[in-house]
Amino acid sequence: MPSNLKRNHNITLAAVFIVAGVLFALISLVNHYLFKTYALDLGLYTHAMYDYMHFRVDDCSMFMAAPQNILSDHFDLYLIILSPLVYVFGSYTLLIMQIVAVLLGGWGIYKLIGLYTDDEWLPLLASACFFFSFGIIQAIAFDYHSNVLATMALPWLLYFLKQGRYKLASLFVVLFVIGKENMSLWLFFIAIGLMWDYRKDRKALWHLVGYAAFSMAYFFIVNMIVMPKLGGSGGGFARYSYLGNNYLEIAKMLVTHPKLTLKLLFTSTIGMEEFVSMGGSPNHLVFITIANPEYAGIKEEFYWCALATGLVFTVLKPNYLFMLLPLIGQKMIACQPNFWGISFQYSVEFMPVFVIASFLVIIRLKKPFLRLLLSIILLISIVLTTFYTIGVPKSKVFVDQLCVYQGRHYEQRDFDVQYAYELIKMIPDEASVCAAPGFVPHLAMRNVIKDFSVMRKVDTDYVLITDFYFSYKRDDVLVLKNRSEYETVATDSTIYLLRRIVP
Repeated sequence: MPSNLKRNHNITLAAVFIVAGVLFALISLVNHYLFKTYALDLGLYTHAMYDYMHFRVDDCSMFMAAPQNILSDHFDLYLIILSPLVYVFGSYTLLIMQIVAVLLGGWGIYKLIGLYTDDEWLPLLASACFFFSFGIIQAIAFDYHSNVLATMALPWLLYFLKQGRYKLASLFVVLFVIGKENMSLWLFFIAIGLMWDYRKDRKALWHLVGYAAFSMAYFFIVNMIVMPKLGGSGGGFARYSYLGNNYLEIAKMLVTHPKLTLKLLFTSTIGMEEFVSMGGSPNHLVFITIANPEYAGIKEEFYWCALATGLVFTVLKPNYLFMLLPLIGQKMIACQPNFWGISFQYSVEFMPVFVIASFLVIIRLKKPFLRLLLSIILLISIVLTTFYTIGVPKSKVFVDQLCVYQGRHYEQRDFDVQYAYELIKMIPDEASVCAAPGFVPHLAMRNVIKDFSVMRKVDTDYVLITDFYFSYKRDDVLVLKNRSEYETVATDSTIYLLRRIVP
């Protein structure tokens, strides 16, 4: 490449990464500053890091009445690794790490696609497609989740595998599976899918066999032995428990009832009688939303958005399509409708697969102009799809957390932000606090912090809430029924800081 074209390429590459980084910061960090992040999950995970730094394991008391080891809810080892940084970046730690991880994931895609082509613009366009896809933007907008970080290890795993640098590839295998208890199942399908590409490379093939065996062993050991021993079957398992009492029973149910499986994968609403007739157990109907018209069309919406984001090309790379099977299953078969659509962090894992597979297909084309044209069309399609998922989707999205191009994104319309920070400063570091969900992440670095919205009774030293929560009820019982035990320390008639006066 001539020096002037190389310079233009490097400037454009830097611009893409800078724009992406600024965009992610404007979404995620601004949301946090304006109290648009929440107890679940940013507050919980920040508090877990604080506990790890004090050689404790979080007991989920923030949102649970009975103590439960946080690793029995989600087996996430990243929080242990990242915990020292909580004293550097405070409550912003995980949000910053998430942004850095996504940028590194995009760099990994750039490096990986560069191994397959001499055209230096295709890797750049691949990174842009990845950064501005709806799965990334939606995930960045909703707190922090370790599956986002784990997903960013995939491009680097593929990159080092392609280079034959198996020690580094193996390192990323480990980083991949420790992010969350379900990532190892996905890795099994990834390893099996990659065997087709490396079928003539015996050394790579044996490593992939080892990765598949390791990932499946890790999945069963963690999910069926370790997490139950820690006191639970995992928060993730509860989403599928209507199909069986363990993962093996669930797999058996899905295999032996193919009509039910297909219906669950592609249809947002199912009649209860039809559900039972296809093999669903009436004993578990309380766990799943079967026929609520409110959720009609949100699974279909995801598939249409996926097609516009690269699935249409991924179909032409069947082994990459195979990698998507566990993602589709865990997303669409979950009993909570929040998982089915385009929102939150539940689509992020699809994005690197769509983008990598799409560009591997495009690279096969012989004409450079056609390769460039299709890459640009894909980028435009991805950007337009992302705007759609922010503006007019059927799925539930928090538009104020996403619309960086509108003034309301930079406003907190429910209370005075600066006054909220003043009240937070008035709370002693050693005091126990129960707070409204938006305040919890900013108060998480203390021994006891609780989410007011899930409590049945308040018993902490301080309470920080908005006026809405004075009448807030759980199970038709007023949460702050012991209001007489607290005095008002400060208020602007919208936010209230209360201190307990009755021991």
